[in-house]
Amino acid sequence: MINARKISKSFGEKMILNKVSYQFENGKSYAIIGKSGSGKTTLLNILGGLEEPSSGLVELNGLAVSKANVQKMWRDHLGFIFQNFGLIENGTVEANLKIGFANRRLNKSGSRSAMKQALAQVELENLPLNQRVFTLSGGEQQRIALARALLKKPDVILADEPTGSLDPENTDIVLRVLFNSFGPEATIIIATHSQEVWQKCDYVIQILDGDLQNKEVNKQ
Repeated sequence: MINARKISKSFGEKMILNKVSYQFENGKSYAIIGKSGSGKTTLLNILGGLEEPSSGLVELNGLAVSKANVQKMWRDHLGFIFQNFGLIENGTVEANLKIGFANRRLNKSGSRSAMKQALAQVELENLPLNQRVFTLSGGEQQRIALARALLKKPDVILADEPTGSLDPENTDIVLRVLFNSFGPEATIIIATHSQEVWQKCDYVIQILDGDLQNKEVNKQ
């Protein structure tokens, strides 16, 4: 469970978030929507400890996220999926996937088996582990990022426009994995412009004039 408590964020004189509070429950999926510049990515980054709020706090599993513990929280509990993939482009597939093991101890055989399993989940089971990431398509790179998050087994998945630059085939794969492969207790929070994405979520939260508003989901 992750709680935002009276989060405010300003850039200069511009107020992006104004004392917003929200409780994100275990086992639920949330879409954060709003026009460009409304604060979707900012809120996501604050929830994940990548940015500090101007005021307010974030609690993860009942503990306040602070400078002292943010790295441990990120390593042990949070999985990020970035719009720009967040991969080591000149690194191999294996080197990128190993980042997902930061909170787990596996021997060489166990780690390779887990990596192969994660690649199979994102339909890249035939991809060589020694292939350089920069040789892959954008869709394949996003699926590598997703496989890395799967290996981490996070409590909370934060995804920033995870399908924003993907073709329909890769979008279908990413959404299937995102909504079905992280376990029943995982909390999924997605910043998105895509109606296809937010219609799959349990809750839709709209950022409007610095505030959060629940939006009814039409799951047709």
